[in-house]
Amino acid sequence: MKKSIIVIILAFGLFASVDAGNTDWKPIGSIKARHAKEVESSNWSVGAETMDRDYTIYKNWKDYLGPLGVKKARIQGGWTKTEKRKGVYDFGWLDEIIFDMNDQGVEPWMCLCYGNSLYSDGGGVRLGAQIPKSEDSLRAWTLWVRAMVSRYMDVIDEWEIWNEPNLRSSNAARDYARFMLHTAEQVRKIQPKSKILAMSTAGVNTTFVRDVLEIAKQQDKLDLIDQVTYHPYTKNPDTSYPAVEKLRRTVREFSSHITLRQGENGCPSMRRKTKALSGYDWTEVSQAKWALRRLLGDLGRDIESSYFAIMDMKYPDEMNAKGLLKSRDDQTVEYTKPAYHAVQNLASIFDDLFIRTRNFKYTTSTELSLSVFAYENERSKFHLITLWFDGDIPSDSNTRTLVDFTFTNVRFDQPVYVDLRTGVVFEIPKSAYSTQGNTYTFTSVPCYDSPILITDRSNLHMNEK
Repeated sequence: MKKSIIVIILAFGLFASVDAGNTDWKPIGSIKARHAKEVESSNWSVGAETMDRDYTIYKNWKDYLGPLGVKKARIQGGWTKTEKRKGVYDFGWLDEIIFDMNDQGVEPWMCLCYGNSLYSDGGGVRLGAQIPKSEDSLRAWTLWVRAMVSRYMDVIDEWEIWNEPNLRSSNAARDYARFMLHTAEQVRKIQPKSKILAMSTAGVNTTFVRDVLEIAKQQDKLDLIDQVTYHPYTKNPDTSYPAVEKLRRTVREFSSHITLRQGENGCPSMRRKTKALSGYDWTEVSQAKWALRRLLGDLGRDIESSYFAIMDMKYPDEMNAKGLLKSRDDQTVEYTKPAYHAVQNLASIFDDLFIRTRNFKYTTSTELSLSVFAYENERSKFHLITLWFDGDIPSDSNTRTLVDFTFTNVRFDQPVYVDLRTGVVFEIPKSAYSTQGNTYTFTSVPCYDSPILITDRSNLHMNEK
């Protein structure tokens, strides 16, 4: 609690020092975190992967999950960890995770992935692993999948099939399609109303997705797939969307009911090898900005979205520092990173009451590239606008640029300004905006490369100053 108070005080001082031209924009409070149990539904997942290989330990970070406020968590199945003797399943480690997540108000969604060396040609157990291919291993895989679904069907109804199969050339689209469709049929036999997530591609691989969907179409099995998942790692999260839109168009060629889900994406908080997005001078500040831009960029395009991951992961060769929680070497939590609080702010505000305003229009005084989206609270009918500079990789600088905006087809009663990264809420004085019907003009809005909000105050859960 003391650390949170210090963060807020520092944020107030930072804003004043950077934006002396707006000294009349007074801080009036901060975003109040909401526990997952307080949120009915939302667009957000957090990654809880790699526990099947003990790269993170659930008991070490579970107390941070519910308070984060997200409604779902992606986990991986752990066939090897569960079946250490042929035909004998030990679900104790997974029971602890799944049922506790459910008790915290967080719904797990399960990636059925990674093989088992008990069986010849039984698939690999690490990133980019080959799928099981021998008759013996496929039979054992089927039995394990049936056991998983039967055991957890009262808690889990979303099943993803394999992780990043396109990373290995031996996992040709035809082999993955056969494997995925067979697995989906086994899940649906036990849980007919389950949701099947397919592909889980490394990157936005339209060719692989098209090839798999074509095979499913030829077999008249497209109805087995509910979502296509993908992992769009780019240093500037906003540059991935042309490829994502191409992927969406491709999926729509095959089916109108199949949607997209951004299933795994995260940013390091420090420069290391760090797997994806390595070789760049990331900091905890740029990580927080990156996380918000990815999640809100997805929301603005109606894509369900997950941040990877809640906890730094201790791989055999390094610490993967993409976590919202800083890990000590013994895999216990050292502290919550700024990105944890940023995502916590996001989860507190953006539940499923907010519907994107499709007829929203705006003009601006700047020529810098911006992402701007508007949402309406379906109960109050008041609006919320998100905006950030999107032309560059998130930086470590928090210098603001003052920008004028005119927004059309929106409605506010008491507009306020929110720095989503810090959670600080500021009043917008009446001298800084004017209205004409459903058109609002705001002058000298402080903008930077991290999302800020112009929203009606009633849309916020706040700690009053």
